Amino acid sequence: MIRQSHTPTVLTNPSLPDNPIILVNEAFLSLTGYERDEVMGRNCRFLAGEETDVEVSGKIRLAVQESRPITATLLNHRKDGSRFWSELHISPILDETGTLVFFVGYQRDITWKVEADEALRDAHAEIGKRLAEREDLIREIQHRVRNNLQTIISLLHLERRRGDPAVRERVGVIARRVGVLGSIHEQLEAFGNWNTIDFGRHLRETSAAFANLFEDTVAIEVDADPFICDVQTAVSLGLITNELISAQLDLVSRGDASRRGEIRVVFRHREDAGVVELTVKIVGAGTIPRLVSDALQPSDIVDALVEGIGAELVLDGGETPTMMLVVPARNLMTER
Repeated sequence: MIRQSHTPTVLTNPSLPDNPIILVNEAFLSLTGYERDEVMGRNCRFLAGEETDVEVSGKIRLAVQESRPITATLLNHRKDGSRFWSELHISPILDETGTLVFFVGYQRDITWKVEADEALRDAHAEIGKRLAEREDLIREIQHRVRNNLQTIISLLHLERRRGDPAVRERVGVIARRVGVLGSIHEQLEAFGNWNTIDFGRHLRETSAAFANLFEDTVAIEVDADPFICDVQTAVSLGLITNELISAQLDLVSRGDASRRGEIRVVFRHREDAGVVELTVKIVGAGTIPRLVSDALQPSDIVDALVEGIGAELVLDGGETPTMMLVVPARNLMTER
């Protein structure tokens, strides 16, 4: 049976000195490159070499001493010195009285598997290294972009101090748009995540900046759910929100100057309905002219951004002028 097996196999006799090989098949000779007379009467350790794991060899030796089976992966050597990885199985053979009479050892060449595992580990290590380098590069780029945006915003604020009111207002609009991008980059850098952002947090931060700019005439109240999305989505939503708040600020300026207005911004992720809703409306600003349809009309920028995320913008020019953006959540959700 052993002789006909295609699995490299030896039979050893533990009752003889050094547990020598007493039977070997052709598969074993083919694997190791030895002749039969070079193998017979020797202990199997002749296949070991300087690179063979001493700890694994010790475990095999102990299992043989204790007459118990063992399976191990071992680096062995052929007659020509070439190496091969062996999955080795050793089992004791007992007679009818339970006395140990032989050991049978069979092995298979798993060099391809070990080398494939090593190549996979090396590839994973290389990928990890490249990803770390990529993260460092992205971090540096984000840092430079944020600094450049801050420089642009500072220059725009300086420009607002001169020129006619119309120019100052236009520069202010541009500065707020750039500020949206700056806020996103700040959050990316603060949390060390260069792929996703919590838009609810971003909305609260940018709205607070709005409130500081216009604190004498209007209060801005924000109620925003957490919502994780990718950076491009955050930019689109952030710019849309900026434009909607700006439009409502324009309407507040047309109201009763003796009363401080309030703009309420609500951002909801309605998981049951599968939508994201952004509502910007005016409350408590006194009498606002009824003819506000022109002010409520979205700009070309808003139209393009709304279309880009597959959203719908609903406008209501009633007593509490309201703008509501409704977006299917699947259009915005990022894979986590």
